[in-house]
Amino acid sequence: MRQEDPGFRKNTSFGRDMFNVATGIVWQLGLIALPILFVVQDQPRLWGALGIVLLCSYVLKKNWYDKLEN
Repeated sequence: MRQEDPGFRKNTSFGRDMFNVATGIVWQLGLIALPILFVVQDQPRLWGALGIVLLCSYVLKKNWYDKLEN
């Protein structure tokens, strides 16, 4: 019979992790949109995409990066 790994723990922050994944997807879409909007010179949407990227970056820093375990 196989014994369990003592270092294996249940993920208690599944909801936060899924929120971070969804935020990361939106962040990546914003990064893709930025150069496209720059080339077609659509300034209002460019600023909107930049705002989304900055907001998602801030959320990911506070909710994911600052909570990484060493």
